[in-house]
Amino acid sequence: ISTSSSSSSSSSSTTLPRIDLQAWSCNASSGVTIWSGGVGSFDPGDWIRFDNVDLKTGYNNFSIEYATTVSGSLEVRLDSAKGTLVGTVNYSSTGDWGTYKWTGCSMDPNVAKGVHTIYVKGKSGAANLARITINRN
Repeated sequence: ISTSSSSSSSSSSTTLPRIDLQAWSCNASSGVTIWSGGVGSFDPGDWIRFDNVDLKTGYNNFSIEYATTVSGSLEVRLDSAKGTLVGTVNYSSTGDWGTYKWTGCSMDPNVAKGVHTIYVKGKSGAANLARITINRN
């Protein structure tokens, strides 16, 4: 897990650091194939887990870099594969399993805050994942 800070010109707001996750560096997984540079065979019910992610005072954006030939969706859940649903990422075909694009979803910063285990769980379709970013817009 890495974070990168960006400065804010407003003195009344605090900018939270962006959280960068590499899908292949997940702490645990179920049903997926992991290689250096990605996670594949991400089908409905499959998941990857990232432990001890500090969402601080609240993040509102979750983005994935993905590749697929079909449309589908991934759920973002807190603390277990059946835990609190904080976002659903809908994706469309990128045209090829090796062609990656970014897409994302919004999250409620009143729920997506504090230290949590984050699960990314297949809901429909199939996809390969490379990178994940969590930030506050």
